[in-house]
Amino acid sequence: MEEKSIKSLSERAMYYGTIFGGVMIAANIFYLLGLSSSIFSTLFLLLILSSPFIAGRLAINYRKSEQDNQMTFIQAWHFLIIMYLCAALLTAIAQFIYFTFMDNGYFMSTILQQFDTFASMEDIDATLRRELTATADLLRSMGNRDIILQIFFTNIIISPIITFFIAIFVRRNA
Repeated sequence: MEEKSIKSLSERAMYYGTIFGGVMIAANIFYLLGLSSSIFSTLFLLLILSSPFIAGRLAINYRKSEQDNQMTFIQAWHFLIIMYLCAALLTAIAQFIYFTFMDNGYFMSTILQQFDTFASMEDIDATLRRELTATADLLRSMGNRDIILQIFFTNIIISPIITFFIAIFVRRNA
């Protein structure tokens, strides 16, 4: 019976992770559109800041619909980690498709242009100017796949930390 419960939790976490992945893909789209429009960058910021609340709401919906409104902290954390990892994988696939077939260098050229603009400002400290130049040089040396992998591994590292705090609010014992 317990094995069935764990499998169900994992399967449902993947389902909700797919939904959450759609939210994260929308955030990425708003980020890319926000490079040229401030309204989209505001929408990106709102979506990113609300994403832990969206994840918590999805987990609470699972708890209420399939766990008889009871879920331990470990179950909630397990559910949320799988959900976040599935969302990160789906987002990485969408980023790969974007960078491989649609970007044509737009993202990197826009980001590097912003770095060059900051570095050329006269009232910036010399140390900050050197750091901006070094970061821009590092970005120039990275390929699209390197950027995608960096974002994906950052999501994998940060997810257990974020989900730990969300699981505190999602859990509900009898």
